[in-house]
Amino acid sequence: MVLAGLLISLFFVIKAYADHLINQYNYPFSWLLITLKISINYLLWVVLTPWAYSLTKQLQKRKKNTVFTLLMVLLGSVLLAFVHQLIATRANDLVYFLESGYMKAFLGHNNLVALSIGSFSSFIELWVIIALFLALDYQKRYLHNQKELIAAQLTSLQMQLHPHFLFNTLHSISAMIDIDSRKAQRMLTKMGTLMRTLLENDVEQMTTVEKELQFIKDYLELEQIRYADKMRVQYDISQEVLPARIPNMILQPLVENAIKYGIAPAMEQGEIHIAIQKGSKQALGSPHMEVKISNSSEGAAPNTPGTGLGLKNVKKRLQGLYKDEFLFESRFITPNRYMAQIALPLNTRP
Repeated sequence: MVLAGLLISLFFVIKAYADHLINQYNYPFSWLLITLKISINYLLWVVLTPWAYSLTKQLQKRKKNTVFTLLMVLLGSVLLAFVHQLIATRANDLVYFLESGYMKAFLGHNNLVALSIGSFSSFIELWVIIALFLALDYQKRYLHNQKELIAAQLTSLQMQLHPHFLFNTLHSISAMIDIDSRKAQRMLTKMGTLMRTLLENDVEQMTTVEKELQFIKDYLELEQIRYADKMRVQYDISQEVLPARIPNMILQPLVENAIKYGIAPAMEQGEIHIAIQKGSKQALGSPHMEVKISNSSEGAAPNTPGTGLGLKNVKKRLQGLYKDEFLFESRFITPNRYMAQIALPLNTRP
């Protein structure tokens, strides 16, 4: 507010000097007197800002008697404008006295005229300030509503994953019951651990890499019971990214795709490789981490790569959280290896 007052004062001082030059007045331009006079007028509004803001809040109140509220705000505006001009006029008289040694009469004709005309100018200035407060408050509420809308959309996307994940896991367990009941029991126990983790983090949009990785390990241990020696998992995790923040349950759909399209159809042992490292500068141009989940494949690409619920959901959540500050792609890097890759800002703050 002080900086804005100084900038406005500077603008009007330059305007006054330009006006003096254009009209070629026969008296010298007093930089000190004009600068102090204008600065006092606008910097005084900085002091009176709490009262101006109070009028703004009164104007925003939704009461039944809106006409009464408006009248009270107008009356308060007139009084505040009068107080502003009264203080400014006396302060200008004091500046004039220090320069000339002559103190104008407080109730003199010139002062009363200046006070009347000046109060009207102060009233206009006050309503400009109120309008600015209203605009800033509207923008603040708009941004808040936008954030709430995005948060609701992200929560909805996150909730879509839970029944999808639960259905697929239960399907795996039901398929195992007829084959090996003991393994099915172990899978149910492991699923209980996964569901407890889901419930504990149900409303959290973000988690740490360490917690997300632990969830993925529990999920893969459950799937390894089903696929036994058919699945091998390798981890390449940098210790420095473990505290970094990452969207909750963002990796599970990618790992699930790796199992569905890489491990399940394989005739021999398949491999899933999960790497989370601090990224190179070429990707995002700022400190970030890279997540790479790749799986061996017998060369058959998914029927509709990148269009399933899992990959669509991942991309929508990343767009909602990071706007354009992320990278996400999934493709075959060799005829026999498919990879999903995410680059995210490296954020370690809670």
